Amino acid sequence: MITSISTARPALQLCAASLLLLATAVPGRALDEASQVALGKTEYIAHCAACHGAGGKGDGPVAEVLAKKPLDLTRISARYSGQFPRDAVQQVIDGRNMINPHGDRGMPVWGNRYFQSAMSLAEGVPHDVDVQALAFGRVAALVTYLEAIQE
Repeated sequence: MITSISTARPALQLCAASLLLLATAVPGRALDEASQVALGKTEYIAHCAACHGAGGKGDGPVAEVLAKKPLDLTRISARYSGQFPRDAVQQVIDGRNMINPHGDRGMPVWGNRYFQSAMSLAEGVPHDVDVQALAFGRVAALVTYLEAIQE
């Protein structure tokens, strides 16, 4: 079942706030892999499942109206000889440093969206927050989740 944006938003804000607290309260300590997968799944359901489907097969409810069918995200490793291309996937999701000479990439630039969201969250905190690290952390969690769902 796909969670709607309106019901996923509080969970996403809670996850983002948790990351913000971790980033500011425990410098140098990263989330363990299970926490990364859980956070990544929350990000995925909130932002990716509408197109890519709840199971990542490219069969989300929006997929049928898109000009280009979304990828089956469970087969990324299979397309790369059994190796999950973590850096390449992270760059595609973040999207801020990608140049697409052939027009629209067909997918939002999540790095910009996550950066703006982190900026908004950081405004309410009484000390410095590395908003770039928070944006990258959300992308990294999503990549970890995608790696976990490979077939």
